[in-house]
Formats: sequence, C-alpha cells, structure tokens
Amino acid sequence: MKKILALVIAMVMVLGMSTMAFAAGTGSITITPPAGTDANATNTYKIYKVFDADGNGTAISYKVMSSKADVALPTGFVTDAAGNVIHGTKATDGTITPSTATNLTAAEIAAIKAYINGDSPVATATSTGTTAAVAENLPNGYYYIETSTGTVVTINSTNPNATVIDKNTVPSVDKTITGATSIDENGKKALAQVGTTVTYSAVITVGNGAKGYIFHDTMDAGLTYKNDAAVTGVAAGTNTYTVGKEGSDTFTITFNDTYIAGLAAGTQLTVTYSATVNDNAITVDPLKNTAYLNYGDSNSNYKTPVSEAEVYEAKFTVTKKDGEGKALAGAGFVIKNSEGKYYKLTTTTTGEGDAAVTTNAVSWVDSIDEATEYTSDAQGAVPAFTGLANGTYTLVEKTVPAGYNKAADQNFTVAGHDYTATNLEQTAEVINNAGSVLPSTGGIGTTIFYIIGAICVIGAGVVLVARRRMRVQ
Repeated sequence: MKKILALVIAMVMVLGMSTMAFAAGTGSITITPPAGTDANATNTYKIYKVFDADGNGTAISYKVMSSKADVALPTGFVTDAAGNVIHGTKATDGTITPSTATNLTAAEIAAIKAYINGDSPVATATSTGTTAAVAENLPNGYYYIETSTGTVVTINSTNPNATVIDKNTVPSVDKTITGATSIDENGKKALAQVGTTVTYSAVITVGNGAKGYIFHDTMDAGLTYKNDAAVTGVAAGTNTYTVGKEGSDTFTITFNDTYIAGLAAGTQLTVTYSATVNDNAITVDPLKNTAYLNYGDSNSNYKTPVSEAEVYEAKFTVTKKDGEGKALAGAGFVIKNSEGKYYKLTTTTTGEGDAAVTTNAVSWVDSIDEATEYTSDAQGAVPAFTGLANGTYTLVEKTVPAGYNKAADQNFTVAGHDYTATNLEQTAEVINNAGSVLPSTGGIGTTIFYIIGAICVIGAGVVLVARRRMRVQ
C-alpha cells in the first residue's frame, strides 16, 4: 500500500508539473522578410523578451519579468492590482483606462527598446532571401524583434505562435544616361563620341526603415570619372552624405543614418555625375557603368539589384583596291562630318612606365590639312576611323596613288539607337582606276610631218619620171 500510495503521489506531482508547464506554454515566431530581398542575402533577427505571458491560444495576460521587477515600465504600459501589464493609462486613483490602439507609437517603441537595453536576445533567427525565419520553443511572452535590414522593429506575442512580417522595405536604384549624343528612351544605352562627356543620373527610392545606405558606382576603364558626384533631394545645410571610395568602386556615397532614417518611404534621392569617354576601340562591346545600394547593418550583405547603363561608339574601316581588284597601297583618306569639318584623333599619354595611361579624343577641324589621314598599306588596309557618334559622314580620298584617278567621295551614316555591328562597325571598299593617256599640247606639232611627207611624194614622182625617160631613149 505504501508503494502504491507513493506511486500515486508521484504521478500527481508529474501531472501537476505538466499542467504548470502547459500553462506557461511555448511557441514560435515566424518572420517573413521584405518582398524583393536579394535571394542570396541573409538576415538575422534578434528576439528580446519584454514581458512574461500566460495564454490559452486565444486570451493572453502579461506579467513583468522577475529580472525587470525594479525597472520602470516603458511609456504606454501600466500594471493593475493583480500585477497584469496593460497597454493604457493609469489615473492617480489607480483607475486604468486600456488603450484601444492596435499599433504602438514611435515613442512607445523607443521606450520598449530602452527597457530591454542591455539584455541579451532570447533567440535569433536567420532568413535567406525571402524564405521565412523561424524561432521555436519560445516561452509565451511579449517580444521585441530587431532586424539587420532596417530600423523598423516588430513587437508581437506568442500565443502560442506568432507570424509577423518584417515591415522594412527594400530600397531601389535606377540608373540612366541623361546626357550623350544619342540616348534611348529608357536611358539605358547611348552613342557617344570619344572625348565627349556623358552624364548620369541614379535615382534612389528610400524604403521603410531606411538604414545603412551606401551607394556604389563602378565605371569601365574607357570612362574617366569627373569627380563631380552630388545628391539632390536631400535637405540643404545638413550632414546628409559623404562621397568617398571603397575597393574597386569608382566612387561611393555614404548616407547619414540619422538623416536617412527620418525620410518617408518613397522619398527619392537623385545622384548625378559625369564621365569622359576616353576609349576609341570599343564598339559593340559597350562601356558599362553599374550602380547598386547597400542597406541594413554594416555587417549585412543586403544590396539592391545592380542597375546598368551602356555607352557605345562607332568605327568606319576602308579597304583600298585597284581596278583589277588588287590591293593598292599609298591612298590617304580623311572623313568629314555633316558640318564640313574634318575628323582629328588626338592621343594623350599621362604618367610613365607601368603607370602610363593613354587616352584618345576625337575633335573636328576646319582644315583638311589638320585632319587625321589614314593611308592604305601593301594589303590595301586602312586604319579604322574610331570613336564616332551617330551622324552622317563623308569619306574623302586626300592622297591619290601615282598613276591612278581619285576615287569619288562616299557618304555613310551611323544611326542613333542602333547598337548592332552592322551599324556600329561599317566598312567600305574604295576602287582606284589607272589613268588613260590623254591629248597633250606643247610638242613639235604635225607640220614637220606634212613637209617630210610632201618631199617624199615629190621625190618619188621625180624618180618615176626619170625612169620613164630613160626607157624612151
């Protein structure tokens, strides 16, 4: 009987403990990352417990944690006579008026953050891309959730489980070309002459909970950045951003966190800057300029999709042959534009040795004698006229090989908004025919030939008469 009684008592104690454990309850928090999050980026959510809770899946009541017994409750929260934590106000006579608000104010959220300051998170959960993060086996409670993507936090209860959405939103960057000879309607592609300036605009659309914004821009070597980046749309006279350089970037812009966090979602900040086109060999392989925005904590790897713009150039190549289709050397060519000015390519080298940098620029001069002239070699090949923008041009044979006639001028057109090899890499075959013998003046004339002919005829007549007389005799 004693053994049976002891067993019964033990079972009652186990059931009693199980009931208490069930009353305390455990649950989970499932967190959905913002839509549009980089598929390869990870986000860490830190979960802090604010209040203890006792729930039955529907109703729930909150209590101050023992570790916070001597800490003043955050703004907006009071306790009743039974020690229950209530969101509301408490009159001097102890009367409590519960709040009807469904969302906390910014001041109340800040007060909760201060209330848990110094505490360690009770759990962390990690998401990748837009895959939800899940924290399990959490005691029922009221929780404060921080995210590495932005400043907006989530506060919710497990009763027993909670599903929350990260209300930070992903910012965006849209980069376009705003200044060039020919620009597509969407501003993503342009034709530009070597040596000219191309201007760019990158519009940053601020997301909810903006935090840790760093703008990165990288240009191909054929573009020379003019160190003129500036941001419009920011408040004047405030410390809003700094321009610098990180790693392989051409330049970076770091935004002030305090300033950026105070901007409304949807606010647009416009970065403007320019570059000189310095390369003369690129045609269907464009000069690229890319941009993206990092956001979130400094140790996060969140970034917007890369936005890209491309600059193209055209070239014109000549092959020289004679009338029989054989290569012809020694023919010199220039080109002129629709304004009657001639192409001139200037090459400049700065620095020395391995640090030497060679750049090219195309200009247009009035005199054909100042123009860049390319001459055909033994194979009839002529160096290409490179670095051209869209426009109509005329090929002119300036130097004609000895013994040949000058070839007729040829017109060609580089069309805007056409980035195919057919348009950007045009060629021409120029034929020189050999000259024919033409009438001339300044010789001895034909008179002497008439005189000699007459003498010969008279002489023949004299001989003929003499022979007849001799026969008669």
